[in-house]
Order: sequence, then structure tokens, then C-alpha cells
Amino acid sequence: MIKRLCIPITVLLIHTAAAHAQQSPVNPGSGTDAYPPGYAPPPGYAPPPPPPPAAGPAEAAPPVYGAPPAYGPPPPAYVPPAYGPPPYYGPQRRYPQPTYYPYPPPPPPPQNYRPFTLGGGIGFGGLNFRDPTTGRTTEQGMAYTFRLGFGLRPGLILMWDVEGTLVSHVGVTTAQTGNFAALQIFPCRRLFIKGGFGLAQSVQQDSREMWGAAGMVGVGYELFQGWNASFDIEATYTGARYNNNGNDETWSNWSLVNFAINFY
Repeated sequence: MIKRLCIPITVLLIHTAAAHAQQSPVNPGSGTDAYPPGYAPPPGYAPPPPPPPAAGPAEAAPPVYGAPPAYGPPPPAYVPPAYGPPPYYGPQRRYPQPTYYPYPPPPPPPQNYRPFTLGGGIGFGGLNFRDPTTGRTTEQGMAYTFRLGFGLRPGLILMWDVEGTLVSHVGVTTAQTGNFAALQIFPCRRLFIKGGFGLAQSVQQDSREMWGAAGMVGVGYELFQGWNASFDIEATYTGARYNNNGNDETWSNWSLVNFAINFY
């Protein structure tokens, strides 16, 4: 049964292939449609025309240039002007090399002009006086000073000056203190001299107290001077005259070394 069906199917496939070969060219799209021998194109068949050649880019014509401009001869080469010899200025002056400091030097202290002065100090001194029982005697003790001044001009001070000495004699405390209107003069920056007149007071423990006229002279040297303070060492001598029950007595005290601080 299957064999009988394969024979007619095979014959049908052969006839179909032959008809298709007659209708289709061997090389479709070519300029000459070649067909195998024994086959002819079907009636009314015209081969397609060949494709036109590809158009390339149009070539532009080169531009036309005119004649080059006429140039003159080149400029002459630059020749620098000729200068004469330089003028003579003489030998070069040498200047001293400057000295550089890391910091500027401090300003000098004031020129001893002190509108207002307040100071005082203590030191070593002595007292020469008359004792009612033993007569004239001299003792060493403590000296003290105090001053309040007003500056008249640089190097000149008008002051109230206090000079005194305190001693102990045979167990009795004796002192003399002078109060003076004095002038203090600075002949140079640190050295000064002073002098004045006033009243002095003498005191003996459990005894009499006397007042009398007195005078004072002194000299000193300021070891330190600042803008608002100074420290000096000085020596003074004070003499006073008393009237003791109709008898004149002279007492004197001195400060051999006084250390004083002044503020101004």
C-alpha cells in the first residue's frame, strides 16, 4: 500500500521541479540571464536592465590666483649709534654698615622732673646730746627719714623733710626729730644734695620734751631710677639748739647710711 503511494508522489515532485526551473533564471540579477541548454525563457520575459554606475564625488576645479604683489628691497640692517666714553664720577663713596638690633633700646629715664614726690627710709645713725645726770654723751642707734616734695623744675624739689635718730642711753630711750623746709638739688642725674631749716624736737623717756630751731644738710645717690620710683642711699646731719630752763643746749643727730624709697 505504501509503495503504491510513493510512486505517484515521486512523479509529481519531478514535474514540479522541472516547471520551477523553467520559470526561474540560473543567475538572477545578472546582466545576461543564462539558462541551461534545452531551456528557453517563458514568452514575454524581458531581462532587467543593468544598474547605473555609481556616481562619485564631484571634483572641484582649483582656484585661479593672480600674480604675486611686487615687494621692494629689504630694509637695511640696524646699526646701533656710537657712544663716547662714560663720564668719570670719582671714587665710590663707602658708607658704614648699619647696626641692627633685635629690639629697639629702651627710652632713658625721666630727667629728674618730679611734680610730686613721696618717700621714706631707715638706716644707721647716732645722737650727740646732754644728759642731766651724766652730761654730754654720744650714742649710736637707728636713723629714719621721711619726705614730701613738689618739683619746681627738673632737678630741683621743694620738700618737707623729716630727719631723726632714736638711741638707747642707760636704759632710757632718747630721740631727736627735725622737721625742715628743704631744697633737694640734682647736680647730675643720680647725685643729689639737700639742705633746709626748721624746728627740732628732743624727747627723753620719763623726762623732758624740748623744741628748738634746727638746720639740716645731706647728700645722697640714687642707685635705681625708674619712671615712677627710685631707690637711694644718703647721709644727713642735723643740729638743734634748745633753751632748757635758761641754759642753751645743742643736740645733733646724723644718719650715716639711710636707705630710702621714693615714689613720684
